[in-house]
Amino acid sequence: MLIRIYRVDENSQKTLMAELQVDALRLMLVAEDREENTRRRGRVWAAGAVPFFAQELLKAIQTGQPRESQNLQATNVAISAWLHDSIYVGVTPEQFVRSDLIFVLLPDGAVECERVMRVV
Repeated sequence: MLIRIYRVDENSQKTLMAELQVDALRLMLVAEDREENTRRRGRVWAAGAVPFFAQELLKAIQTGQPRESQNLQATNVAISAWLHDSIYVGVTPEQFVRSDLIFVLLPDGAVECERVMRVV
């Protein structure tokens, strides 16, 4: 799974900040331990975790943290997206594995998230 993170500045210029690869199957297995907590906390909390971790990923990139830290944040945001989408949207494991994630951080701090199916 490819994760792309963009930043939009005050002039509406969109800049690609990073592309990171994560193992979708592996992260879905790791997410199993977090599923019950995500269900207990609810849909709004799960939806809020996605932009939170996207912002953490952008911070790791902008501050030049080591690649391992960036990869950890990429995995965290992908796990959050998987948990939200699988529990509350009905995305199947097969759909998720064949997807890439695109995050766009807007000037006001909001984050747009899009799951895009890869053409096979």
